[in-house]
Amino acid sequence: MTPTRSLRYIGLSLLGMFTIPVATAQSTTDDNDPVQKANEQAEVRRDLEAETVENPLAITAYRRNYLMPWTYNTDPDEADFREISSEGDVDNAEMKFQISFKVKLIEDIFGDNGDLFFAYTQRSWWQAYNSEASSPFRETNYEPEAFVSFDNNRTLWGWINTINRVGFAHQSNGRSDPLSRSWNRIYAESIFQRGDWAFSIMPHWRIPENDEDDDNPDLENYIGYGDLTLVRAFGDQEVSLMVRGNPGKAHYGGQLDYSFPLFGKVRGYVQYYKGYGESLIDYDHDVQRIGLGFSINTFLAGIPGTR
Repeated sequence: MTPTRSLRYIGLSLLGMFTIPVATAQSTTDDNDPVQKANEQAEVRRDLEAETVENPLAITAYRRNYLMPWTYNTDPDEADFREISSEGDVDNAEMKFQISFKVKLIEDIFGDNGDLFFAYTQRSWWQAYNSEASSPFRETNYEPEAFVSFDNNRTLWGWINTINRVGFAHQSNGRSDPLSRSWNRIYAESIFQRGDWAFSIMPHWRIPENDEDDDNPDLENYIGYGDLTLVRAFGDQEVSLMVRGNPGKAHYGGQLDYSFPLFGKVRGYVQYYKGYGESLIDYDHDVQRIGLGFSINTFLAGIPGTR
């Protein structure tokens, strides 16, 4: 590998989390043929991600990456916070941020399709303004996962099924009892796209644990058995709605996201969450939170056939 190429890959590693594989090549297909257009842009996205394969340290964005310097929860869980700090009460205001990236490990497992990825997502809630309690991190959720991703172009009722993923994920908060929360699951995710609309259905199956090892045995009663996400782009702006829950228990959770361009790759970001399952520590606590901040990528950015 030449020095110039080495420097290029080092740069990709350092900036990988801020790199969004978005198709920018000039289209040679008929814009009126959505399937053909999705095929072309899927190939461009795969080519862009393939550039990082030779470098084992190269990473790209996965789920949203965002920082909200201010969020406000109308009803934080006082009881759990007393297990974290005895020096003060929980604040309604706190910071929230998410870091999410993926690394491609193996390409084209099944002929010319099926790529194996490792991914990691970390989401934190920080009582940054709670000096009375020494500003602790109230909760952090760690989520490593491995999945196989398949590109697709089949249509269903006018929607193009662009990506299908099958994976294993572990999620925990790294705490000891009585605040320990963790679970393992196998999931499938299918993403459908139609113009500026996208829809994701992501069912999961929780891997059973021994009763003595399970620190949240009723998790499915609150978060249910999967997530549904609907996304709409308005030019460079994006609105999405995610819902989860267990109708049989009348427990639901929903997250509304809105992002818009500010400067460069930085976007303004607004998030609203209502219901159960926002975090592991709050999976059985009804949360109502509004947050303001910044993001560097969108839901639609990683889907072939979109901008």
